[in-house]
Amino acid sequence: MHRLAWYTPGQDEQELRESLILALLDSGETVMLQDCSSNYIFIANLPDLWQVPAGCEPTDENLFGSELALRLSDLKQGLNVSGASGMLEVNAGEDRIFQFAAYTTVTRGEQLVIKTTIREVTAERRREQLLRSLLREVSHRSKNLMAIIQSLASQTARFTLSKDEFLRKFRGRLHALSQAQDLITDSDWRGASVFDLLRQQSNLYLPEYPHLVRMHGDNVLLNPNGAVYVGLAFHELVVNTISHGGNLASHLPVTLHCTRSQTDGEDRLEILWEEPLSNRPIEPKSEGHKHNAHFGSVVLEKVVPAALAGEAVYEIHTHHIRYRLTFPI
Repeated sequence: MHRLAWYTPGQDEQELRESLILALLDSGETVMLQDCSSNYIFIANLPDLWQVPAGCEPTDENLFGSELALRLSDLKQGLNVSGASGMLEVNAGEDRIFQFAAYTTVTRGEQLVIKTTIREVTAERRREQLLRSLLREVSHRSKNLMAIIQSLASQTARFTLSKDEFLRKFRGRLHALSQAQDLITDSDWRGASVFDLLRQQSNLYLPEYPHLVRMHGDNVLLNPNGAVYVGLAFHELVVNTISHGGNLASHLPVTLHCTRSQTDGEDRLEILWEEPLSNRPIEPKSEGHKHNAHFGSVVLEKVVPAALAGEAVYEIHTHHIRYRLTFPI
């Protein structure tokens, strides 16, 4: 028989046993010993859900109740030789989970005993459940992103005339998606705030003009889906500022207003982008030739509001640009 512990010869074995029992009690590990007739010999650190009965010998039934006692009986039924083992998990009250592990061993007196340990695994199972949920969420969002990327690729190709132009525009939009995704990931998948999304784009494309874009109002935390599409809208607006803004050093400040409100009991957010163009007037779009042939405006007027179940108006006037996006949050 293998020795289960080592100690210096000549030590007082009774004192060692007492030290071992004290260490066991301090560890919090539940240990129970039963003989081959299922009579209890020893119980230590029983979880607070169960109590050793007063005035009578403990049994599986008066310790754990009839239902769990039946499961434990089935578990121990085959433990009739040394080295046999078995395990089961129990969903106890208050959403707690315990793992019962039983195995047989032989004492020095050649007595067959069943040792059962009880360990609470609630936190481990919750972590496993959370991990499974996160993996499902990652899978779901990956499919959504792939669909968005596929749409961006096809629509960008549709509205560009050369490969170089396509690559430049598509890479910019793809980078906007990845940046929004970085914010979402950093927030443990809760989403991203409106101002952070705009700050990302302005820091990337307007690093030399940090005060060109001013943000006011309610800095709302958007859910992951909202963050992706609002980030894409900001990308188009900032890139447009560069393309038609002329001398950015003398460009008047662009203002973003965010207003949270309630309409018919529904929380809504209005995002208003106002960009003056006094240093470089441009021709406003006419009814006969709306600039919808430009995919940037398609993103702003159709793709983004449709994805958010909202509405958008994109107006280009002689001396200013205004983009208004409203959607439920």
